[in-house]
Amino acid sequence: MVEYVGLDVSKQETHFCVKDVGGEVLAQGYAATDPQTLFDALKEHTLCPQRIGMETGSLSAWLARGLSSLGLPIEVIDAREAHGLLKLQRNKSDASDADLLADVSRCNLGRTVDVGCETASRQRMLLQARVHLVLQRVALHNTVRGLLNAVGLRFEKGKGRLVKRMLAMKV
Repeated sequence: MVEYVGLDVSKQETHFCVKDVGGEVLAQGYAATDPQTLFDALKEHTLCPQRIGMETGSLSAWLARGLSSLGLPIEVIDAREAHGLLKLQRNKSDASDADLLADVSRCNLGRTVDVGCETASRQRMLLQARVHLVLQRVALHNTVRGLLNAVGLRFEKGKGRLVKRMLAMKV
């Protein structure tokens, strides 16, 4: 029997819906958001899913890699496209989102996204963290410079000049 699964992922739990080719719901439920736990929960309700769909999100790459390593045919769908479909629902809930994502998988709708390898994700995470830290440093320097301007202490712009002048002044 050909089966399709939709996953609505959140931090604590993931709702799933299993459907057949005709769109008949075979099973619904939820499990902790963890690849092995989800695999075990799906194993109870589906024999061999044709396609498992979920939307992009902060946990989607990790979860997709984990489920894929367990042999499941996972597809991550662009959340912007999925959102357009999901907002058509009357009663929006995690269970109904999983139901609609199962239909999206069954009908092969939505553009899939490549989640990449774990090494690339880690490198991207480090680069994002660095960018964030640099922006925080610049914002902090600008705040201190602005506060000191209010009491008549003016400093020229430039990397490191503010700290050096403040240390020299013992402010």
